[in-house]
Amino acid sequence: YESGKPIDPAQVELTMELHRLLRVDTLHYRKEGDYLIGDKTVEEPHSFDIHLLARYGGKEYRWTYPSYEGRTEMSDEALQSSGAVVENAGPARIRTLLKANGRVTPNEDRMKHVTPRFAGVIRELRKRLGETVVEGEVLAVIESNESLRPYELKSSLAGTVIEKRGVPGEFVKEGDVLYTVADLSTVWVDLDVYRADFPKVKTGQEVTVDAGEDIPKVKATLAYVSPVGALHAQTLLARAVLPNPEGVWRPGLFVSGEISSEEAEVPVAVKASALQTFRDWTVVFVRKGDLLEIAPLELGRSDGEWIEVLSGLSPGQAYVSEGSFIVKADVLKSGATHDH
Repeated sequence: YESGKPIDPAQVELTMELHRLLRVDTLHYRKEGDYLIGDKTVEEPHSFDIHLLARYGGKEYRWTYPSYEGRTEMSDEALQSSGAVVENAGPARIRTLLKANGRVTPNEDRMKHVTPRFAGVIRELRKRLGETVVEGEVLAVIESNESLRPYELKSSLAGTVIEKRGVPGEFVKEGDVLYTVADLSTVWVDLDVYRADFPKVKTGQEVTVDAGEDIPKVKATLAYVSPVGALHAQTLLARAVLPNPEGVWRPGLFVSGEISSEEAEVPVAVKASALQTFRDWTVVFVRKGDLLEIAPLELGRSDGEWIEVLSGLSPGQAYVSEGSFIVKADVLKSGATHDH
């Protein structure tokens, strides 16, 4: 207005600069009806210092004011004391992970069935379920039905008794299994792969096995993939051999596995630990000097550790990779939000 009357927008030359944390956006305005309209959209987040320049009647008019959203200020010392870590976004190898459920089973290549050579009557059973045996140890004594003389059944493998059948005085036939002994220093992890993933699974692929609770995850390699599928379940067996020196991987445990089926190099990726939610965005906190601010991201592939960034972050840009929840809490505490 001038002297109480509206100014013709065509007589005003208006430019607006939005000084964001990492760039400057410039908007030029033109007349449309009885107002001025900018030549581009103001992108989210609306966090910037606004610089306005208007020319009218041979004079210049300038205004500057801040409008911040999702921004806070933290020094190196403050970040370090909070446990936050800052690093630069860059390329990474993203693995495509296939999820499968399964179970721990004894390694059948390291398992022996103890059977009588001759039919007869059980006179002694010297081991109980779960007990350990050494190679050559006597497990049972059988009285032969032919000679009526006792003979010993010995274990040909050092391991653990995982199956026991029969009682003293009972008759057993030749070939009946009295004991099953397994060397549990290695076990099999048998995973059921879904039908849609059959073509993606091959021997030699890395798999991360998780039993949950207090057992740490471990990495292994697929040693066997069945050439045939399970008729009723429509799944495929994929097997890994897992070292088990401490005996924590007990046969019968249900487990889940993540099979790494392929790897791809992506130009920009961030650590999964960096991601936070802000409003309805997935964001990381980028840093310039002591200032930190949200950067909404468009994300691509993920392997649980690294996530591909399709847009929203440039290679080499510093971001908070660990402890980002501390920065988010500081933003919320400072009230650096933006109403719409």
